[in-house]
Amino acid sequence: MPVTSSAFRAAARKALQNHWQTALLIALIVNLPTLLVQAITSFTGNDPFARLEAAVISLSRDGTLSEAALQSAAEQILHTPGIWIMAGFSVLAWLITPCLTLGMNHWILDRLRGKEGAVTVVFSRARFFLKAIGLRLFTSLLVLLWMLPGMAVTFGLTALLSAQDAVLSDRTFSFIMLIGTFAMLVPGIMAALRYALAVYFMADLPEKGIRTCVRESVSRMKGHVGMLFSLYLSFILWYLLEMLIASLTLSFFGAVASLMIQMLCSLALGVYLETAVGAFHEYITGLS
Repeated sequence: MPVTSSAFRAAARKALQNHWQTALLIALIVNLPTLLVQAITSFTGNDPFARLEAAVISLSRDGTLSEAALQSAAEQILHTPGIWIMAGFSVLAWLITPCLTLGMNHWILDRLRGKEGAVTVVFSRARFFLKAIGLRLFTSLLVLLWMLPGMAVTFGLTALLSAQDAVLSDRTFSFIMLIGTFAMLVPGIMAALRYALAVYFMADLPEKGIRTCVRESVSRMKGHVGMLFSLYLSFILWYLLEMLIASLTLSFFGAVASLMIQMLCSLALGVYLETAVGAFHEYITGLS
């Protein structure tokens, strides 16, 4: 079995060879709820962040930007019915995605083991809908808890200096935020890596409990966090290439072609990465 990032990627390519069409279709199904919500939100103009940004730009251009004006614009946005309708659809898409992800990971593990699987495998874990959501929520909560000390450091330092009536310079404020960001991100990333295999354990054996999958992931990841981190890092150049291709396509063929190419590249890279992590899962579980 592979033991390096390049070997994990090679195992993924071998598993996906002659099965890219199925893999891309499965990845599209998994991402379709989110893509539809994003497309409708963009088309209807009901993205609260985009509308708030537009309001800030408009107020700045008119020279009327103030706390009161900004608050008024935010309240107006929040009272727009379409914003809440799209927020509801976003929540629905978030709820649907975890069980589809389990189905995709199940298909990936089958391919790594030399088994054939149809596109319909993506729906094979639909009856574990609530358990999939529970696993997503539980791991997200655990990662957040690991990030809380970093948040406390940031707010604590800011409050301490403010209590002493110290005027924070831009450099001091930036330094505090940098410390806080590292204090949040480092434990958060480490925690996310420790829990990364939980979804594969559930995809493989969905009868397992949520806490059992998480504990097994943590146990298997002992001494191997750096290996998985290196695997994720090895895909950075691929994602930079995706951005470059999208940018060139935008320049030569326009926004629609760029969006389509970017979506196709994103789906391909996503399933490639997931399969490489699946190969890592197979290596880790094969050690004992």
